[in-house]
Amino acid sequence: MNIFRTLSGIALLALPVVPAQMALAQPATPEASAQSDHFKAAYQMASLSVGGVALSPAVQKVMHQQLLQGFAQDGSFQELEMQYPGLTLAIVDAVLPIAVRQTEQNTPALIERLATLYAAEMTANEIAVATEWFASPAFSRFNASMESNMDLSKIIDKAINDTESQVSSDDLDTIRQNSAARSASAMELEDQAVLMQFSRTPAFAKFESLKPRSMAIETAWTNEQEADPDAEIENVTIKTIEEFTGLDLSE
Repeated sequence: MNIFRTLSGIALLALPVVPAQMALAQPATPEASAQSDHFKAAYQMASLSVGGVALSPAVQKVMHQQLLQGFAQDGSFQELEMQYPGLTLAIVDAVLPIAVRQTEQNTPALIERLATLYAAEMTANEIAVATEWFASPAFSRFNASMESNMDLSKIIDKAINDTESQVSSDDLDTIRQNSAARSASAMELEDQAVLMQFSRTPAFAKFESLKPRSMAIETAWTNEQEADPDAEIENVTIKTIEEFTGLDLSE
């Protein structure tokens, strides 16, 4: 498991709304047109639900801070940091932007998979009602609060101590639930009312019923391994260590 890709993927669980659009080829028949419109609506809803393709500065800041905290508690990194003060910060500063870029490039694939699920299982009206919630200022404010309340310490510790481990759906759900619980108490009454109104709709019930399948999609996407991106991060890490310490790690 690549810790930086993993944490970037986890950050998609709590992002502010960033509108996203998808260009589709014009269909040749009315039936195809209706199907395309339904999928496009599902894609928009899926995009809004995960915050679009961009990781916000707030999420990146949380990731940066908690990565440093996680590395500071690891014996190997503590030893390196004692010998070369500032090395851990240099590594995180060098690698995190690359991981964020890679994640943003891969996020459309996640949105498309979620959209395929929602298009198959939700009616046009359910998608429209859910989209209204995910596009609302209330949801945006709630997600912004979730960003600042994310606790990634468990997943960071897991990734540092076992690079072959994978994130589970339970891991992702725990992060989401804990963040939501801490954020809910700070919601304004007006935003709570909007959420309660949405929670009484068939669209909410359907979206919640699909959670096990959508979480499975997010988990699989988070754990996907890609050789070239991993190699880029590894190369930058090695280069940063060599430049910071003067060591030759080519052998």
